Amino acid sequence: MTLQQCRYLVGISTHGSISKAAEAMFVTQPSISKAIRELESELQLTIFQRGSRGVAFTSEGLELLSYARMLVEQEQNIRARFDPGARAAVIRLSVSSQHFSFAAEAVSRMLGAWGERSYDFTFLEGKASDVVGQVSGGVSALGILAVSSLNHEFLERSFAAQSLTFTPIAALGEHVFLGQNHPLASRSVLSVEQLAPYPSLTYRRDDAPLGFAEDFAGLRNSSRVVYVQDRGTMDDLLVRTDGYNIGTGCMSDELARSGILSIPLAAPWEIRIGYIKKNAQVLCAEALRFVEYLSESVHRAMP
Repeated sequence: MTLQQCRYLVGISTHGSISKAAEAMFVTQPSISKAIRELESELQLTIFQRGSRGVAFTSEGLELLSYARMLVEQEQNIRARFDPGARAAVIRLSVSSQHFSFAAEAVSRMLGAWGERSYDFTFLEGKASDVVGQVSGGVSALGILAVSSLNHEFLERSFAAQSLTFTPIAALGEHVFLGQNHPLASRSVLSVEQLAPYPSLTYRRDDAPLGFAEDFAGLRNSSRVVYVQDRGTMDDLLVRTDGYNIGTGCMSDELARSGILSIPLAAPWEIRIGYIKKNAQVLCAEALRFVEYLSESVHRAMP
């Protein structure tokens, strides 16, 4: 059985007859008929019932056709992925990020700039450890991170061990995210002691190293911690509960409209927002363009 025979089967099914399939595929009708007879002989089955009105697939023929379609589709997928001409026509970029609304805004701007061009874009959102692992493993070209003065030594050792470079985009003080109905919502500045009675919401999970934790202050001072995995759940809990999350304080327009506030935290810790990449990797033009959109989105969202 050959891939060409599979193409003939799919062509006959698509065009309704051997003659029309031959015309569409730029081969002679006898060539297709011979290929099908050889396939029937090899597999010892009847693919078509031939009659005065043409050919019709038998039940075994229809089953064989379904497998032939899968093989032909896989061939097309392989060509689209690895053919040099196809690769040149399709923009391919993968970015990993912690849970930042400004990163999602940069993605939307990138897609808008591409317009009708063909692209294969992957945006992976997760914990800091996920981002580092994905960039180190070659899954993503860029990783968007917030490095706190509390965990920068741990992260910098991790970057060095995995041959990664961190490039900062902006620096700012830590902030508290909470809902507009939170008991502390009217405060202009908050302290760690004021937050202690309330649930701490964080993206860190129990299987993540403490050095990758995304809000040290909350983890060290709250007796109630809630771990979540996605930004939608985090935003919903901030609005609906008395929980809080410590982070960059960057607020997109959409986040502000949802009823979430950003209040400065009275602490000497600084956060640097930036991106990581492999040391030896030269970023492609589209990756550099994404970094520009990211920088603009970060500075527009800064408190």
